[in-house]
Amino acid sequence: MKLIAQAENEPAIATPDGAQRRILSYGGRLMLVQFTFDAGVTSWHHSHSHEQLGYVVSGEIDFVMDGQETARLTAGGSYYVPPNVPHHIVTYTPTVLIDAFTPVREDFLEGER
Repeated sequence: MKLIAQAENEPAIATPDGAQRRILSYGGRLMLVQFTFDAGVTSWHHSHSHEQLGYVVSGEIDFVMDGQETARLTAGGSYYVPPNVPHHIVTYTPTVLIDAFTPVREDFLEGER
C-alpha cells in the first residue's frame, strides 16, 4: 500500500515499449500509475484482466482498442479499457498519461519490491 506519492519523487521503471512508468498511490483494489512517453512511440498491442481508466495529462495520442474506432486524444482526453480487451497507443508528441487500474497491477509491483 502506498497512500501518498509525488510523481517526480517516485522511481521510473523503463517499460519494453519505451515508456517510463511511475507507480503512484495504491491500496485495496485500486492503483494509480503515471506513464511518460517520447514522441513517435507505439506501445505494444496487449490486454490484461484489469479494468483501466486513463487520462491524458499532456501530449497527443491515438488510442486504439479492438472493437472501437481509433480516437485522437490530447490533454484532457480520457479512455476506459474493459478487462481482457486488446489496446495500445501511438504518441505524436511527448506524452504523460495517468492510468487507474482495478484490481492493483501486482505485476507492476514486482519491480518495486
